[in-house]
Amino acid sequence: MTERFSTPRVDHVLRAVADGSSSVYQAGGNQVIVDYTVQQYERPSPGARLPWASPESVRTPMVSPLSSPLRDRHGLRGELLRAIRDPATATNGLHVVHGMPGSGKTALAQTVFDEAVAGCGVVGLWVNACDEPTFRSGMLAVAHDRGAAQQEVDAAREGRRADADLVWHYLDRSPEPWLLVLDNADDPAVFRHGAWLRSSRRGIVLITTRRGDAAEWRRGAPHPLDVLDVPYAVDVLRDLAVSAEDTAKLELLALRLGCHPLALSLAGAYLGRQLLEAVSVDEYLRRLDSDPSLLDRGAAPGEQELRRLITSTWQISLDALAEQGVPESTTLLRLLSCFASAPLPVGVLAPAGIDQTELPHAAPPLTGDHANRALEGLMSHSLVAVPDAKAGAGRTDVRCVQAHPLLLETVASRMPVDQRVLLLESAAGLLCRLLSTDSDHFVDTRTLRLFTPHTSALLGHAAAHRAEAATEAALSIVRDLRDQSYERGDYPTARTLADDAARVTDGRMSAEALTDRHEQGRILAALGHFDEAVTVHEATLQARESVLGPDHPDTLASAHALGIALYGLGRWAEDEQYMRRAAEGRTAVLGAADPDTIDSRGRLAEAIGQQQRWTEARQLAAENLAVSEQALGNDHPHTLLSRIALAWVLAGTGEWDEAAVHTRATLEGSERVLGRDHPRTLAARQRLADVLSRLGQWPEALEAARSVRAARQQVLGPEHPHTLSVEILLSRILRGNGHVDEARELAADRLVVCTRVLGDDHPDTLACRTECEAAGVTPVQRRTVDQEDGES
Repeated sequence: MTERFSTPRVDHVLRAVADGSSSVYQAGGNQVIVDYTVQQYERPSPGARLPWASPESVRTPMVSPLSSPLRDRHGLRGELLRAIRDPATATNGLHVVHGMPGSGKTALAQTVFDEAVAGCGVVGLWVNACDEPTFRSGMLAVAHDRGAAQQEVDAAREGRRADADLVWHYLDRSPEPWLLVLDNADDPAVFRHGAWLRSSRRGIVLITTRRGDAAEWRRGAPHPLDVLDVPYAVDVLRDLAVSAEDTAKLELLALRLGCHPLALSLAGAYLGRQLLEAVSVDEYLRRLDSDPSLLDRGAAPGEQELRRLITSTWQISLDALAEQGVPESTTLLRLLSCFASAPLPVGVLAPAGIDQTELPHAAPPLTGDHANRALEGLMSHSLVAVPDAKAGAGRTDVRCVQAHPLLLETVASRMPVDQRVLLLESAAGLLCRLLSTDSDHFVDTRTLRLFTPHTSALLGHAAAHRAEAATEAALSIVRDLRDQSYERGDYPTARTLADDAARVTDGRMSAEALTDRHEQGRILAALGHFDEAVTVHEATLQARESVLGPDHPDTLASAHALGIALYGLGRWAEDEQYMRRAAEGRTAVLGAADPDTIDSRGRLAEAIGQQQRWTEARQLAAENLAVSEQALGNDHPHTLLSRIALAWVLAGTGEWDEAAVHTRATLEGSERVLGRDHPRTLAARQRLADVLSRLGQWPEALEAARSVRAARQQVLGPEHPHTLSVEILLSRILRGNGHVDEARELAADRLVVCTRVLGDDHPDTLACRTECEAAGVTPVQRRTVDQEDGES
């Protein structure tokens, strides 16, 4: 008898020898092919080494060796090994490990197989279930291994005896307990409606599959397999000779690969094999960004097994779906690759919306009637999941569809060129339909954040491939979401969208492009990045003056925004200069009762007040509030701004009781109109805390200041200028409430941050130094603060 290993994709039949004394086996996947000549038909003892078939054909996992030890999966391995040690008492004799392509299902089964054979006293049996001929051949070899005679195997093979009954007859009577692994069971039809899947007190069946929802194994114990945690992903890279890189860079690479086990193995192998010229992680990431197929170069030379190539392992499932009559799953996956890998609300894929796009004319066509079937197909092969995304406290979760980022990236990179524009324009059309403020299907503004990564990704894809119509449509969506996010006070989301829009329109001098830069500057100021905001607004103001003229409303808006940024830097005189230009220009162009004019006049009063010209500031603020109340009403957002400006000026003149009245009215209106946690509401609450402290109402002042601090730390971060501002106030209020030690500690700590973030001469830094002195921060403590600031 001679043995030989097949090539990685064997798809031929070993034909019977002329005298008919040899069996015929067809193999697929990684298999051991055994040539044999049967000498006699004697009933073999279990496990006997026959000339007919080598036990190694089913006693050894016929897969590529593991490139690194299995990482993570400790809980699942332990659960499986406990069942294997005592199959008679196991609650379930069928275990199904399922997950996306490349998630390490075979590696897990291989590791459990080796551990079980070595430590659990069982016989390990391994069958490739990738297709029916290969599976059937393997299972008949299992029957032979467990004691079936050659005549019995031949009878089952030739259809003269029920093959599944024969196999399970001998498995049930096996002298030794066993573990039977059915690997790559991605086509449930192989099991003939479950006829091949049975339970036995003699052993455990372990299936690996992409098809976690198959009816054939619903009675089995499911074990979903996801990507690795970051620390284990880094360990995989280190196993593959990438140990020279520091952990931070390996974590970056792991995250870039989505901690996908196959991708990690391929990337690590590639980096570890560069003998002539080492490739750093940074360089690898750069190359990967321009060519996703770089991952496959980590495979062994001549690798033909599609499951071990990242760019083609997904295609196995798509081809299977096409054979099952669901070719539109390919188009749906290509459509999803136009978006981000974050959860995408399923409303984007509404059948009515799909039919309004060009998707019914794609290749393969995707119609609304078949969209659900296409999605079910992708789910059945673990290519996508349908999670529920959290929409926020008190809100209904949003059903979404999500795919692994590498899957989307490789699908996008292999998208047919003649389909790309159609798909990008269709993706833009679907988003427009759902997100346009003019649409009947407009979604709740509170869930808009879920769409941010998808609009950004779509804009990036469309711009990169110069799909002009898709780019303009995506740009329109990005601008809408940017503006809505800003109005809601969600400044981090607004900045992401503003940067995306400005990047695409950089270099253009149209009014729309200049507005993109203007909005970018406004959001920078809202986030406390005042220096950057000033730079952006100065350039935008100059461009608008040149393109639109000095009195155009957009030019005046730039002057207004520049004044706000300068106010944040404590440059009051410059703020007054630009805010006065905006206020006077808007009065002339838009009228005194226009909301924008009212906004500029209120802020001008604040700039004047900061320069201690209180009488002038009080008169302007009071007149402005009267105009706003008459023109816009008491609860209009601009009226609320005008009222808080007057309240601030009244506080500056020492009219605390009247200041308290206006501040409470502003806070109540802001909570009613904008919400409790809106930035303007928080500003009003901080102003009330200050006023109450001046009136000696310390407990209420403390409660208000603490609530503002907590909200700003969560939303803006601990080092945002607005957070620092309320903490300086909080220190003073703590002293007023008798919490001197807490006040002293807070003031000293915040002085370090104020000095570093705002600078030595910023008004808030100076105020913090004054508070440190009032709180009793000692000279030694102040020197420590200065040293810490120098070190930072």
